[in-house]
Amino acid sequence: MPTSFVPERTAARATGLLLALMAATAAAGPSFPPRQAGLWEMRVSGRSEAAENMVMQQCVDAATDKSMQDFGNSQPKMNRKFCKEELRNEVGKMLVHRTTCKEGTDSVITHVVVTGDFNTAYRVQSATSYEPPRKAGKTDGDMAMDARWLGPCAAGQKPGDMVMPGGMKMNIVDMMKMMPAAPK
Repeated sequence: MPTSFVPERTAARATGLLLALMAATAAAGPSFPPRQAGLWEMRVSGRSEAAENMVMQQCVDAATDKSMQDFGNSQPKMNRKFCKEELRNEVGKMLVHRTTCKEGTDSVITHVVVTGDFNTAYRVQSATSYEPPRKAGKTDGDMAMDARWLGPCAAGQKPGDMVMPGGMKMNIVDMMKMMPAAPK
């Protein structure tokens, strides 16, 4: 494959992964506060296809985090007939969330743990299992995102601006506006 396609594929995977992690985190409900305004670095690693040990940076404010949480909260509504929340437990600065989704006769079970605080650093760990196994016998996929606050946003950045792997820049709020809304 020509190398010119790799940045686009990596950016698409990073964007998809970020949206999935946002939805998983936001699905836990509104009890977590917005992140401290400023520039956040997010390091993603894991065994899933999308998690390729990526580093991204995002400029946020309270309104951006609210938009992302609203987007994440709308996702379970779109998938309610296919997915069932089995566990949601919040203790102090830790959240555990588990869902099972049906894809035909297949099950996708996702277990998410969020720890830390949203002023300096937090971690999102996601473990997914597939029953029956996916292509090539894949039975599970794990990923983690470690986020840390770096300080104020860089000059010229606006809330929602992200710097993806390879230096590609995008605005996550603008991207969410292009996605279909969840049915009411």
